[in-house]
Amino acid sequence: MAKETSGLLMNVIGTLSSLSSNEQRDREKAKLEREFKLSDQRLEKLVGTHHRDLANVMQIYSKVSVSINDARTRIAMVKGQLAACRGLLHCRRDELKKLWLEGVEHKQVLLMLNQIEKLKEIPDKINENIAKKNYIAAAQLIVEAQENLQGPLQKVEALKDLRSDLATKQERFYKILLEDLSHYIYVKSSNDVLQWKRAATAQPPFQRASSGRNSSGRASGNMITKNDAPKVKSLMLEIVGSSQNSQDESSNQCISNIIQCLALVNKLPETLESLKSGMGMEMTAITKKTAQQVSEIQSSSSKNVLKELFEAVMEQMRRIVKAHSAVLDSVKDLLKDQQYNNDVVMYTKEDVWSQVQTVIQVLLSQYWDIGSTATKSNNSGGSFSSSSQLAAADLNAYFSKRRQPRREITNKPQKTTLFRFEGSLHSISLNDSNSDHGKQDQHGLDASDRVLIVEPNARLVIEIYQPLMAFVQEIETALGCSAQGTHCALHVFITVFTRDVFLSQIHIEMGTALDEATRKLDMWKSVNPTESIQNTKATRPLLQSTVQVYRCLMEIRQLMEALPQFAQHFLGMTCNMLLRYSETCQAAYRGLVQPDSEDKRVISATWAKDEDIHRFLRSLPSWTALQTVRAHRNSGATDGETYEDSPEEIKQRSAKETEILTGNLGDAIIPPHEILADPTQMRILALLQESLEWFAAHIQELANVITRSGASESLLALPESNVQTLLELAKDFEDLADTCLLVLHLEVRVHCFYHLVPLGRQAQFWLNGDNQEPDPEIGRLSRDLTAIDESLSAFIQPRKHRYIFEGVSHLVSSIIMSSVQHIRRMNENGVKKMCRNIFSLQQTLTSITLAREPALDHARQYFELLCATPEDYTFTQGMEEILNGILERGSQYTELEYIQVLQLLNRSRPGTASNEIIRHLERLSEILGELGVTV
Repeated sequence: MAKETSGLLMNVIGTLSSLSSNEQRDREKAKLEREFKLSDQRLEKLVGTHHRDLANVMQIYSKVSVSINDARTRIAMVKGQLAACRGLLHCRRDELKKLWLEGVEHKQVLLMLNQIEKLKEIPDKINENIAKKNYIAAAQLIVEAQENLQGPLQKVEALKDLRSDLATKQERFYKILLEDLSHYIYVKSSNDVLQWKRAATAQPPFQRASSGRNSSGRASGNMITKNDAPKVKSLMLEIVGSSQNSQDESSNQCISNIIQCLALVNKLPETLESLKSGMGMEMTAITKKTAQQVSEIQSSSSKNVLKELFEAVMEQMRRIVKAHSAVLDSVKDLLKDQQYNNDVVMYTKEDVWSQVQTVIQVLLSQYWDIGSTATKSNNSGGSFSSSSQLAAADLNAYFSKRRQPRREITNKPQKTTLFRFEGSLHSISLNDSNSDHGKQDQHGLDASDRVLIVEPNARLVIEIYQPLMAFVQEIETALGCSAQGTHCALHVFITVFTRDVFLSQIHIEMGTALDEATRKLDMWKSVNPTESIQNTKATRPLLQSTVQVYRCLMEIRQLMEALPQFAQHFLGMTCNMLLRYSETCQAAYRGLVQPDSEDKRVISATWAKDEDIHRFLRSLPSWTALQTVRAHRNSGATDGETYEDSPEEIKQRSAKETEILTGNLGDAIIPPHEILADPTQMRILALLQESLEWFAAHIQELANVITRSGASESLLALPESNVQTLLELAKDFEDLADTCLLVLHLEVRVHCFYHLVPLGRQAQFWLNGDNQEPDPEIGRLSRDLTAIDESLSAFIQPRKHRYIFEGVSHLVSSIIMSSVQHIRRMNENGVKKMCRNIFSLQQTLTSITLAREPALDHARQYFELLCATPEDYTFTQGMEEILNGILERGSQYTELEYIQVLQLLNRSRPGTASNEIIRHLERLSEILGELGVTV
């Protein structure tokens, strides 16, 4: 404030000095005087306002000044007294020193006596704290006692017994701590998992039907009904799961307390060494105990019991690793404090995971039966190749012809010696342990004391592969293997076993099954309908060989889903198996349609290979409808089974088909070896057709599943070439099935040609009497068609049965009508005989197709034209009657058919001049031309 005032004064002086005239100085002076007056007035006002405060301040100041003066006086008096006291003490110094030393000695003796009294109470307090699980307090008491006994009381011989007692209690306390630590790491972790398993399988008490009802007959409200069981079970699981986190926190805190206690009693190094060396034994004991308890829990249902065991064991291992992590974290926290920073050798989490992998490997070795599996695989390694060299059996004399060499795709089964485990780390350690401990394995578990809840088998890998690989992924993530691009030991163990042992076994099994399906005689018989529908969801019986291969296919599909890492291998195996079976089916088909040599193939098979006939038959609406139904069924939609064509459409289609077939055959008589005379052959064709069509649909379904799975990443990415090969094989089976159906369709028509073509050449129709029996050819054809129908009806679907027999009546009608040109003479009795032939065939076909078959009425009316005039009429008179009928009723037949029947009429009633015949034929042509009828 003083600096500010002086600075202001200097400014004023400087201002006055800088003014040039006295007048300006006077004005500035007057201004300063006015401001000074104003300031003086403000000061007086403030003093007046705060007068009381100023008076109080002055009074207080006076009191403080008096007090200070009094204090100075008393201090001077104290100084004088202290100087006098020092003089007096100087005179008695030696005596005071002696008294002080005696006081210090007595104090120390009293302190030691108090310490001894406390030491006498410490053992009881230690026992009390251990009983209460108050380990930290007990550890602190032990440390305190040791410090006292090793400090001022070290040379007190009377405390010898107390020292011995404390050493014993310290060792007992260490064992208790170690046991409790092992309990939290191993026992409690495993028991928590088993407790969860019990809750998962527990059944709530259901209300009995005859109890717990009130007077109105309703169930009591406090009873658990069966419908509430899922909710109660879910609630139980939620309760167990929600308590797990709090239990983990409690266990971690207890572990931390125990580690702190061990550090206090200087037992931390021994503890860590004991934990590291005892891991394997503890984990192995847990797996045995878990196997026993899982077996008891799952006693009522053994399905997936091994998967349940491994899931429980892996969850226990996770919690054990978690508990060990808590131990290591607690030790690290202690080592940060310099007080405990002694030479402690710690084990690592990698050591724990290594022991976990070893225990899992031992457990897998027991259930996969690795030793015997490898031995069996080695002993049977050549069975796949040797069985493929067996002589082919006589498959009903049809399926052993011309087996062509197979094409191989990929993943061919190995014929060399299979994988052995003698050189593995696990086997070496196991052998060393066996040599040292007899029957004891490297984990101290007696071989006779092992608990196996299922029979050891390499196929058990299917059930547990995915949970194991998920666990392996956890291990590799924890160990950082992914970042290093390596795999853990358990991953290598599982992969090597699966690839070199299990897959080799699958190769052998599939090869044996395929050999049985293709070489055993009874495998080419049909499966009965009930079994077929139940096991394969088929609507008609199937070949046992196809069902056998289908089951192999489904098993491989399950293997692809269970072992996705080997999906490509299984896909290649599938393609090879299907390729081999496809070649077998092709050979079976050739054995049916080509029993001897290439030039003796049956006509129906030759027609089926003819491009024109093949293209025409596949262009017909009936065939298109069949393909539509199949496409609907393959896509899982409800198929529209029925397709309805008008009689006129069927007539036109059949007429075109008849024209093509007749054009290919001509007038030749078919030799017996060019038809399938045995209905059994056609039944086998039908079985082959149904089986291959059904099988092709399942192969396409598998390819679609693989494609969808690859898109959803549920399977590893599979090569498009293999999937395409699968689709091509499905197409091969489907094409062969279509060929079989076409052969059946054509074979029925070939039989009609075979029996009816000789009819006009061999039968007699100029009869003196009325013969009531049909011609032998007609009887044979009827019996043939009936036998074919009986052979096919139970083995082929109705829509295909209809396709095979639909239009046969039109072909029969055409063949019979075309036989007119070969009949030498026919009288009225001959016409009646022909009509009876037609009627007999009409009855047969009607019983087969359940339709009227009007085409045969058309043929019968055709022959009745010969009876339009009495027999005593001349040819001219008969011709006139026929022409008048055409004018009245219109044309019912083609010009060629009219010409042929007129020629037969002329042969039957000779004597007409040739020019007269030509004139009537020209008139016929004119009439038909007017009616628009072509040849």
